[in-house]
Amino acid sequence: MSDDVSRRHSPVAVRVITLGCKVNQCDGDEIARALAARGYRIARRGESADCYIVNTCTVTATADAKARKLIRGVARANPGARVIATGCWAQRAPAEAARLPGVSAVVPNTRKREIADIVAAMLPLDAALPDEPPAGRTRAFLKVQDGCDHRCAYCAVPDARGRPESKPLSEALDEARALAAAGIRELVLCGIRLGAYGSDSGDGELVALLRSLREIDLPRIRLSSIEPMDLKQDLLDEMSDHPRLCHHLHLPLQSGDDAVLAAMNRGYTRSVFADLVSRVRRMWPDAAITTDVMVGFPGETEAQFEATARFVREMGFARLHVFPYSRRPGTPAAERADRIAPEVTRRRAAELLSIAEELSARAAAAWVGREVAVLFEQRAADGRLTGLTEHYLRLRACAPEEWIGRLVALTPHAAERGELLAGDRDAR
Repeated sequence: MSDDVSRRHSPVAVRVITLGCKVNQCDGDEIARALAARGYRIARRGESADCYIVNTCTVTATADAKARKLIRGVARANPGARVIATGCWAQRAPAEAARLPGVSAVVPNTRKREIADIVAAMLPLDAALPDEPPAGRTRAFLKVQDGCDHRCAYCAVPDARGRPESKPLSEALDEARALAAAGIRELVLCGIRLGAYGSDSGDGELVALLRSLREIDLPRIRLSSIEPMDLKQDLLDEMSDHPRLCHHLHLPLQSGDDAVLAAMNRGYTRSVFADLVSRVRRMWPDAAITTDVMVGFPGETEAQFEATARFVREMGFARLHVFPYSRRPGTPAAERADRIAPEVTRRRAAELLSIAEELSARAAAAWVGREVAVLFEQRAADGRLTGLTEHYLRLRACAPEEWIGRLVALTPHAAERGELLAGDRDAR
């Protein structure tokens, strides 16, 4: 074996497993890149590893339980491997995480950047040899902001992530250039409160970042999520004619009732939200707007839930994520006595999920017979290539392997369960 081959294939493998939001996915990607730069081989799903880094989520009680179950399962299936717990659940419950069988270290969110050093201390390499970047990725997540101090009444994220902190503009642009040079075709900008980027540092706001990204050769840029209170007119003006920005906006709603929004401490009303949606659609007539909605918040009446269901239909979202309220100790909502019965919350969630299916089917059907650009990512279990359009619609097509990682112009001939189906056509 040549020296070059041995340098690129470290015998020490590390696998990063991420749960939760796109910001956590950004963190997981950054951890993998840092380890690869040290010379560690990044193991993929189905491959065994010498060290497992479990990047946890704590957005709901279900997320906490999933984190514990995953860590136990990894340790049980890989008795000789090191297991590192990190992420939001590990931040909020470090003692509990440390007591789980097989856990070698618990790393809080504030020390995620030190994980490569921690792994190197546990499993040192003979030499710090540069590895190739994690392969097979056509999209990359770039975290430019972390933390939040808004304090929604139900949310534990400020405790897990801390106060707002923005990545310096020059550093964010350097990372974007490196990802572009590595062949990334779509860059997803992430943050716990992305729209507040720069507000803590005076180093330029999201408008300045988007403007600077115009100069970098990235075919696509996508915003992960913008809170309604952060979607100001100057940001809309920058977005309106950005040549590479996807016409897709995730705008979390949470409730379509003003009293519930006030109890949640969301900082806007349904009329303000509706006006924002209207302005986005005037700016981008083809806009795909997706959202999050919570059901079963303490005190939510049947009439308030019905108002939310009507409002969701009126807005015509392209995709709807439905979350049953989950009590988070230490939050204002957790102290309320007017909790909703679990069976009522489940029924409301099922009703909204039914609406969500209708809306996603309608959004996909609107693109049948119209040309779309799809970025193919992988081959699905049915043998077809699959990828995302600019408008965040999943598309599957019978297509050659070489189309993976390319933007391809196709005209869908059908929609099925909210996904587009297409045949062959020349790539561009």
